[in-house]
Amino acid sequence: MANKRIVFVEPSFYGVSFVKEAKALGSDVVVIASSKDNPTLYGYEGLYDDLLVADIRDADSIYEAIVNSPYHGQFQALIPATDYASAVTAEVGERLGIPGTSADAALNARNKDRARQVFAQQQVPSAQFAVVSQLDEALTAAAEIGYPVVLKPTNAASSQGVYFVEDEQNLRHAFAELRAFKTTYMDFKVRDEYLLEEYLTGPEFSVEIFLDEGEIAFAEITEKHTSDLPYFVETLHVFPSSIYQEQRHEMIHVARQAVVAIGIQNGPAHVELKYTQAGAKIIEVNGRPGGDNITSDLIVNAYGIHVFRETIRKYLSQPLQIDKQQIQASAIGYLVADRKGLVGSITGLEHLEHPQITRYQIQVQEGDSVDIARSSDDRLGYIIVQADTPEAARDLAKEFVSRIEISYAEVEEVV
Repeated sequence: MANKRIVFVEPSFYGVSFVKEAKALGSDVVVIASSKDNPTLYGYEGLYDDLLVADIRDADSIYEAIVNSPYHGQFQALIPATDYASAVTAEVGERLGIPGTSADAALNARNKDRARQVFAQQQVPSAQFAVVSQLDEALTAAAEIGYPVVLKPTNAASSQGVYFVEDEQNLRHAFAELRAFKTTYMDFKVRDEYLLEEYLTGPEFSVEIFLDEGEIAFAEITEKHTSDLPYFVETLHVFPSSIYQEQRHEMIHVARQAVVAIGIQNGPAHVELKYTQAGAKIIEVNGRPGGDNITSDLIVNAYGIHVFRETIRKYLSQPLQIDKQQIQASAIGYLVADRKGLVGSITGLEHLEHPQITRYQIQVQEGDSVDIARSSDDRLGYIIVQADTPEAARDLAKEFVSRIEISYAEVEEVV
């Protein structure tokens, strides 16, 4: 891997693991970011060899940054390191003749309405849906699909702007709020076309899958627990799943079917689905490794597989090393507030020095304003555990989260 140069577009969140793995493997790393401050902001300062600044929302800007740099024709891989830049990165890769996911496939993965349309055409099990841009269209579609429904942006993430809608009054309110949601992370524009879809009933899972020329090189199920409706915030992940093992092969089959349908033949994908009375149905396909520490921690803790590392190998056309090194389990539990208020105190932190806790982070302190989580951004921290079985990992994560207690400060009312 030494002397291989890789260009990453805007490492952030899960993408920081890409940079760390590339440096650990001896690669030269060039980062394209929208600001010279981003390495410090996202936590990869000191992990790259050079930084190019470009508008990562614009393919022309990225392309010009590369061709006007010393690295034009002098690098082996161009990798999107944030989901939001995946489509523009794929477009630039095609213009430069760099192997990778096609621009069309990346657009399908980045835009939920395009993916739903492909699923319908290719008979991939998924929810009934309609693409709407006006309230009257939404009202008509909801009446046809039948309440409850889900209203969401077509190109956001992390449960931003996702609404559980029980009736027409709910829909009118949710649609007005969603219309006011104009930009998401990194100033990417939220499209004016929205997805209104059937609310799927059943337990939620994600399939962490890695394809090699369309065939499964690795696949496993993550069990997901979410907050109470009307929100969809993920509060616990268990890898591998402690439940529905008899349905594992069906869920993996449907996930592969969905990934291939949108045009992805190589590399990782994070496929969210529910297991309904009619079987597995796709929620969405993300053409990237799973976030929320699933790929960076849970898969590594459980199986010793480094998906970020293998993704780099795939981009460099090198042999994969994606076999399980061990059989264990891991889980992550998230801290969330049970009401709105100011944090008075946080107790129970002494329980976090435990041999089965592999990592934790508390992102809130005394005096902070908190509220019931409406998106992933509203979570207050996490605890990651490792255990011999999925059941043990699940129970441990729940136990340690329950030991952290947040009290609320009394706020004097201003008369």
